[in-house]
Amino acid sequence: MKNVIKRILTGSALGFGFFFSFLYLPSFFFSLVLFTILFLIIFFEWKNFFDMRQWTYWLLMPLYPILPFSLLIILNHNPVYRNLILVLFILVSSFDTGGYIFGSLIGRHPIAPSISPGKTWEGAFGGFLFAFLGLTFLLWEQKCMLKPFRLVLAFTFIVCALSLGGDLFESWLKRRARIKDSGNLLPGHGGLLDRFDGILFTVFFFYFFKNYLIKLFPF
Repeated sequence: MKNVIKRILTGSALGFGFFFSFLYLPSFFFSLVLFTILFLIIFFEWKNFFDMRQWTYWLLMPLYPILPFSLLIILNHNPVYRNLILVLFILVSSFDTGGYIFGSLIGRHPIAPSISPGKTWEGAFGGFLFAFLGLTFLLWEQKCMLKPFRLVLAFTFIVCALSLGGDLFESWLKRRARIKDSGNLLPGHGGLLDRFDGILFTVFFFYFFKNYLIKLFPF
């Protein structure tokens, strides 16, 4: 229970800081926040996965996590596509929250027990439900005409699947390195990469389909 409270408090503070800096501060400041997080991941967490003397340390790092963070910064500095970041963060954070709640309460059937025993199908369903409700609320709050129901469902499913893939990929890296968390910078959550794993996979979809997605979310 103590860990749950700590996780909720840390997650709330982190979420508030992110959305406040994105919505009310210049775009440069939000990019600085993203760059700082990337810096902390590289210098304090990446070494927990790989030895610096290993070729995998240097080969994978430019692709993950440097490239996805770079795509986030590029989107952030383009006024046309910047609001896609808001959609991305709301969907992934909603998926993570719903997955944690449903997985903790009723999770019984692991998705990939050899990689991440704590990830369950029940949690994935709860995450999908939270993400769908989060997207629906965002569209309503922005007075954006709701898209066809099946389109909202399909888009939410794709984002949730990619987020889950990012989560499982990082879990595989942790399993390979025999560590529980990527770090200890976030009390109750582990490391920064533990919180950004889903975003780092999903941002590729948002970036490469940005011209289509901006038509879905014209706000």
